[in-house]
Amino acid sequence: MSNKVTIVGTGPGDIRYITPMALEKIKNADVLVGPKRLLDELATPQQIQIFLNKNLKEITENIYKYQNNKKVVVMVSGDTGLFSYANYLSSYIEAKYLEIIPGISSVQLMFARLKRSWENAQMISVHGRNDENLVQKIKSNPISAVLTGNPWTVTEISKHLLKHGVPNLDVAVGKDLSYPEEQIIYSNLEELTKDRADYNNSVMVIFNE
Repeated sequence: MSNKVTIVGTGPGDIRYITPMALEKIKNADVLVGPKRLLDELATPQQIQIFLNKNLKEITENIYKYQNNKKVVVMVSGDTGLFSYANYLSSYIEAKYLEIIPGISSVQLMFARLKRSWENAQMISVHGRNDENLVQKIKSNPISAVLTGNPWTVTEISKHLLKHGVPNLDVAVGKDLSYPEEQIIYSNLEELTKDRADYNNSVMVIFNE
C-alpha cells in the first residue's frame, strides 16, 4: 500500500511564516522535495533531497519511486492552492494518497501589509508563464493582484498595460515580502515604466476602483 504524499505550503519566504503543522511534516519526512532555498534551510543530512525545478515529470516520477516505503513531503512556496505545483501533482496522484497542508501566500501577506481584504481581488500570475487575458482582467476588476517574474517584471507589465489601453492606475508593489529588506512601494503604472529598481518576483496590486 502506498503512503500518502504530503504537500506543504511554506509561506512567502521567511521560514518564520511556515505553520507549525508544516514544520512537523517537514521534520518527519524521509524524502524532501522542494526548491533549493528551502532544502538548504530545512533539510537534514539524513533526508533524501529532490530539487524542485521545471522538470515536473521527472520529479513526479521520483515521488512515485519513494512513495511506497518512504514518507515523502513536497515543499512549495506560498500556499498550496495558489498557482502551485500542488495542482500539477494532484492530477497524477489519487486524492486518497495526498495530504495537503496550506500555507500563507505572498498575496495574503501583501494585502495584510495594505490593511485590506483580498476576498474580491482578481488573482493573476505571470511568474514563469503568460496570461493572454491580462489586460482584460485588469480592466474588468476593481482590484487585481499580480505575481510577477521574468520576463514579466513590474516595469514590463506596466508598459504592456498602458500600451493596450489601461489607464494610469494606482499600484502598490510588495518587494521581498516577509524578509528584513521588505519594501512596499506606492506608485502608478506610468511611474513604474520609468522605474529601474529590481522588483522581480514581487506582488503588484493594481487598483481600478
